[in-house]
Amino acid sequence: MGSSIQLPAYGHRLQVRLQKGDLYRLFTSLEDAKHEEAILRQLGPLREAFASFLGHERELDPPDNATLARYFDACSDPEQGPQELLEILRLLAPGNGHIGRNQVNFLADHLRTRVEHFLQSKQQDLSLLHTHDHVFGSGGDFCKTIHASTAAAIVAAPLVKICKTGTTNVTSYHGSAQAMETFGYRHPHLSIPTLNQELDSNGFTFIPLSALNFPYSQALKQAREALWHEAMKQLTQHCDVGDPNWQEMLRTTPLTLDIFKIVSPNAQVLRPAHHSTGVCSLAMIPYVLSLYLHLRSEGIIVHCYDGIDELSNASSVSDPQQPINLLIQVTRDEVIFEECSPEDIGLTRAQLADIREEVDLAATQSDIWHILSGEEQGPRRDFIVANAALLLVANQGIIPPQDSLHIQLREAIARINAVIDSHQVADNFTQLLNAHQQQYTQQQ
Repeated sequence: MGSSIQLPAYGHRLQVRLQKGDLYRLFTSLEDAKHEEAILRQLGPLREAFASFLGHERELDPPDNATLARYFDACSDPEQGPQELLEILRLLAPGNGHIGRNQVNFLADHLRTRVEHFLQSKQQDLSLLHTHDHVFGSGGDFCKTIHASTAAAIVAAPLVKICKTGTTNVTSYHGSAQAMETFGYRHPHLSIPTLNQELDSNGFTFIPLSALNFPYSQALKQAREALWHEAMKQLTQHCDVGDPNWQEMLRTTPLTLDIFKIVSPNAQVLRPAHHSTGVCSLAMIPYVLSLYLHLRSEGIIVHCYDGIDELSNASSVSDPQQPINLLIQVTRDEVIFEECSPEDIGLTRAQLADIREEVDLAATQSDIWHILSGEEQGPRRDFIVANAALLLVANQGIIPPQDSLHIQLREAIARINAVIDSHQVADNFTQLLNAHQQQYTQQQ
């Protein structure tokens, strides 16, 4: 087995650095019990999730690729109703005895090919898109927190170029595509030159997944929402969201995984230089990490133990010594696993209610503007700032490398707060919206 470095410990936290080759061997050499135990022993709170994943992989009875593609493409069929699509989602659920990491990887490749062919049919050459980073969370946040990834990308834009993709809402009150439209940002036609102009001038551009021909219909939305509500019903049978044993319920309750929360955010169809994602469930992590290895991606995967697909400053746990976030950084050669608390990255621990999503989209837009302009302090700003800082660390070229990710995040948070308070963020986004709206008007 290749080298494995235990990072300097702080408290009783997971901090380990593994070679990519060792993880790939864990995923592919399912009968190598000695190697498996050597890796699992180091994964601490992730051990159970990875052991369960490997157990499913060993007992897999997968469909052939043609059947997989047929099921996946059926999700774009307008003739399919919500109940039919719900059954397809169950058939495509990772960990169901038939769908494993190879099937997830195949579906990501299938989606990438679909998008590439679609763009070619629109005379758009994906290879001409300028170098950028990308962020897209899984969604399905069990605490219904405010949308962080789009706002974080806008905040980070003066420092790192982000091409953000997003959707309308599935389980939240509204999605990033709806939020961007409320700001007055919409692309009537997908144009690589326009995306490049926005990336070069303002460091940010946004593409709704509907513009890339992703499977997305009202019936599919309803089916996915039904799957999420089933999961919430299971989780809240014995406790409410945010109760003292909420994290334990999330760790120990088996849930049906939504394939679109794994494949759609992480297929990385635009070929970013670095990709950051959040996952709402620990059980998703082995599949997402396998996709990073499969696509040779670099970036960061984040999970909050309260079922949040973002880096969180809020939790159901009040103990300042208790880590609430899991960070997984994938570099060219290594994968770094690290737990952290809000206090570790210089933030005050908040309550989950402090970062809850607004029902009213206009109120959400107003809140985001107050954060972008530096007018708001407190938990909601900290939540956005933390996730913007994550994008700087994921880039690997902005924040100097340190022994610990939480130390890098502290520096990145200081950088993000500085660009907010200097009004660079608000000025940059205002300039982007003005130029975008001018161009939109000219195209009408």
